[in-house]
Order: sequence, then C-alpha cells, then structure tokens
Amino acid sequence: MNAECRMMDAEGRRQNAECCLWGLSAVAQRRASPPAKRRCVGHLCPLPPAHRLLPTAYCPLSTAHCLLPTAHCLLPTAHCLLILAVLASVGCSQRIDTVYGQRSGVAPKSVNGTRVLGEMFEQAGHKVYTWQMLTPQLAEQADCIVWFPNDFEPPSYNNARENVRDWLEDWLLDQPGRTLIYVGRDFDAAAWYWEKVKPGAPPDQAKRIEKAAAALKNDFNTDRQAIPAEEDCGWFTVKGKYQPRKVRTLQGKWAEDIDASQVEIELCGRTLAADAAEVLLGSEGDVLVTREQWDASQLIVVVNGSFLLNLPLVNHEHRKLAGKLIQEVGPPRKTVVFLESDSGGPPIRGEDPPEPPTWAEILIFFHFVAVGIVFCFSRWPIFGLPRHLQRESTSDFGKHVEALAELLERSGDRGYAERRLAHYQQTTKGNEQ
Repeated sequence: MNAECRMMDAEGRRQNAECCLWGLSAVAQRRASPPAKRRCVGHLCPLPPAHRLLPTAYCPLSTAHCLLPTAHCLLPTAHCLLILAVLASVGCSQRIDTVYGQRSGVAPKSVNGTRVLGEMFEQAGHKVYTWQMLTPQLAEQADCIVWFPNDFEPPSYNNARENVRDWLEDWLLDQPGRTLIYVGRDFDAAAWYWEKVKPGAPPDQAKRIEKAAAALKNDFNTDRQAIPAEEDCGWFTVKGKYQPRKVRTLQGKWAEDIDASQVEIELCGRTLAADAAEVLLGSEGDVLVTREQWDASQLIVVVNGSFLLNLPLVNHEHRKLAGKLIQEVGPPRKTVVFLESDSGGPPIRGEDPPEPPTWAEILIFFHFVAVGIVFCFSRWPIFGLPRHLQRESTSDFGKHVEALAELLERSGDRGYAERRLAHYQQTTKGNEQ
C-alpha cells in the first residue's frame, strides 16, 4: 500500500486531491474556467479553492473512485470528509476558527482542533470522551489521557501547574497499563495554514493573505514568549529560544514506513528528553516524541501538535504517525479522555460535578412543561377584551335572607323550617305594632 502511494506520479496526486475536495464535477468546472472565475458556494471565492491551498497528496484516493474509500487512504471516508470540512470552512473566508486543543464546540472546524485525532481513536475501537477538569471519576475510569494544553508554559512552572502534574503522575501510578499523552503548545496551525495558502493565491489576494499570515504569526510569537528559556519540568526539559526549523528527516522507532520528505513537522523551540525516556521519533538530534515508563504505565511526550492537530492531519504521512501514537495506547476498548485546558492547567476537583441530565430526563421535563402550558390555558383563559365586574355589596340584606334559606334547606326538616319562618313573622309583626 505504501509503495503504491509513493509510486503515484505528480499528475495522479493532483487529480486525487482535486477529487477528494470537490468531486469530478468540480474538477471539470475548474479545468473549463479560468482561475479568476472559480466560484465557491454560489459566489466568487476570495481565496483559491482548498485543493490548491496545500500540497496535493494529502488524501490519496483512487482517481477512478474519487470520494469512494480505497486502500490508498488510511482514514475512512467519514474522517476524510471531516478533514475536508476543515479546509472548506476556511477556504472561502479570511476568518478561520483557531480554537486550540479542543474537540467539541467549534473545534470540528478549527485548524487547531483535535476532533480528527479523536475520530481516529474511535475508529481504532476506543471509547473517546472530553473532560475539562481533574476529578475522582476521571481518575477511576480513564485508561488514557490525551492532553493538548492551550498553555505555553510547561506543566510545573508554578504551584498550580505543579499540582496538575502531581495529580497526573499519581493517576499514572495508581493502576497499570495507563497512558498519558502530553502534546506541547509550541505550534499554531493558523499561521501554518496561511503560509500554505500564499504560494497558490491569486495576485489580487496575495497582500491580504500575507497580512493575515503576518498578524497570526506575530500573535503566536508574542504568546510563546511565556515559554521559559530553559526549564526542567520532570517530564522533559524545555528550551524556549525561538529556533524555527522544518523537519524533513526522521529517525527512531516511528520513522519506519514514513516518507520523511513528505512530512511537514515544524519546530520552534526545543525539548530535551528525560533521562529515563526513550526517543520514539527524532530528527537530526532534535526530539519529537518520547516515551517514559512509570512502573507499568507510560508517559508519551510530543513536542508539539504540528502533525496531530486537525489541519496537519490532512498530510498522509502525519496520519500514519498519528496511527503509531494510537497503537502505543494498546488494544481497543480503552477509555480515552481528551483533556482540555487553558493557561494554568485544568482545575482539580475533590468531588465529581453533578451528572448532566439524560435524554430521557430532558424529554420527561419537556412533557411536564407542555402539560403545564396546557393547564394554564385551560384554567385562566381570557376571551375578548377584559372588563371590570361589578363588586358585590357587603351590606345587602337579601344576601342574609338567601344564606338563612340555604341553612334551613340543608336541615332537611320542612316542619322546622316552617316553624322558624312563623316565629320570624310573629316577631316581626309584634315589632311593627
């Protein structure tokens, strides 16, 4: 399979990528129309189509089958479509979703999301969940924690982060067979995306693209200044000096069957492996992926997400590397939790949060709401215009007579009632005389 992928010529790869992203009809339209007249969802697209934004061999499907799954593609069709949705969502707008390290919310459309990696875990047979805090339930049920912290500082830079690191280490040692995957923050796919857009962009869009790329790159360089110049956090040693390098050579256990000339891994700072760690993937002395045994569990450290985030996983070789990462977790049916956190790390809770309502409970609740609304309409209806009713008088003597008559009627004794009336008449007549 790998030999076939490598043997496809440049023209075949270009046609395959076009078929993946747009289908045969779109390819025919592109060839029949000048580049400046391409249309996207019914209007002129301000940027070139997604199949021209990135290198062409990212989803090598068979030309004859186009969108049908073939042996050339490492991901099922659903995963390819998810990746293509990421490209389509950014291919027609200068505003792209850049939320980092999340697989829920807007993450499916984010170039920095982890939804595609989560789908690959599920396809491998694992149960995948998302968590935002460290709780007893997480410690008890998780077999693997995948952590993409949206935090440039290492996990022991202050007391709060050190507490998070201690919690995760205790979790690793609590039961055998557990895996913690830590992915460093020193990469941003948004700037990477615009750099790939620029070479194939129309001349009238080049300046806009260059400006967007420069702004995102400047923001990234500003944020990464939080990385210390050199810090040993126990799991690894981070060196924050900005030394950008594009990785085009690979060494290590994971380098087998990987075409290093096709990878697009990027390094900004550097990471040094811990003394007891094994380097699974490296490049010219730089560490990319390490593994350290913690009794019967393991800690895997990935230098950054340049081959694991949504957009980089479009690359065929990156998907193969992600597959090797998934294999390290172990056989299927593991409970894999994607831990999402911002600066400072996830909060630690001594007790689990309340369970969210189930679908059955939500359905029952809405039934009660519907019944309550119907009851309100049946109990307090208002027909026509409201009007003021005449107030009953409290000094009306006739009300007294009616009340007395009702009491006599309730007694059920006709003779008694007649005697009381006769007595009343006699008394009243005597008073009048």
